[in-house]
Parts: sequence; C-alpha cells; structure tokens
Amino acid sequence: QTKLKVLICPEDQTQMAVGKELLYDPLPADVKPRAVWRPNYWLTGEAISVYTRSAGLFGNEMHSPIMCVGNGIPAIVCRWAEQTTKGLMWRDIGLGDWLFDFDKEEERAKLVPAVLAMAKDPAAAKAKAAKAREFVMNKFSSSMAVVNKHLLA
Repeated sequence: QTKLKVLICPEDQTQMAVGKELLYDPLPADVKPRAVWRPNYWLTGEAISVYTRSAGLFGNEMHSPIMCVGNGIPAIVCRWAEQTTKGLMWRDIGLGDWLFDFDKEEERAKLVPAVLAMAKDPAAAKAKAAKAREFVMNKFSSSMAVVNKHLLA
C-alpha cells in the first residue's frame, strides 16, 4: 500500500533464521522487490544510521525502538507474555497505541493498520516520536537534578 521498502533485520542471533523463514520467504512475488532481508544483526552505530534514514520501525525487542525514539524516529513495539515488562515503558512515555500485546488476537489485528498509518503520515508519526522523546528527556533532566542536589549536599 506504499512504495516504501521494508528491511527485515534480526535484533539478535535468535532471530536470524526466523526473519527469513517466517517473514521474507512467504512474501508474494510482487511484494518481495520492496523487501530486503538482512541475514545477520548489526552493531549499534550501523543500526542507528539506518534507523535515522527510515520512516520508522516495528519490532519485537526494545533495544531498536529505544534507539529510534531517542533519535526522533517512530517505533512500534510488539510484545508477548514471555518477554520482560520493559516494553510497557511505551505506555509510560505516551506511545501506548504503538505497543501491541501479541498474545491478544485483537491487538495483533491492529499492527498492520498502525504500521501503515506510520508509513502514510510520516510527519504525524515523527511528531509523536518527538513528543515521547521530549517527555523522556524532561524526566531524565529532573531525575539528574535530584542526583546532582544530593551529590553536592
């Protein structure tokens, strides 16, 4: 539904084969030219370099979404019960509608529309990511002010 390309990239070693077998290989022939499968994961600097040039990210781990929002890039997070609770921070920073519980069918059904909305209205998606980043930076500043106050006491 867009002309954007999609990069399928593993977040860590456990996802290397999964991305190809479950995401890339089943794609219809008319979609595959707009999808790129990366067989191995990358280092932080390379990841951020790609993310900052992208329309956004959707994934199952927290490292890349945190790096994205920290750089003003939209990021959608998919979680399930076996993962830690750190994904819940998306609600805390105002991105609750970009957090999907994949153990719930009704939330899985909302992922594609959310990704398409991000891709079709990049200005709104980036504004939302920037607002979340600003919220985090303000919390960081106020918490560091408390630390500074106690260190200088």
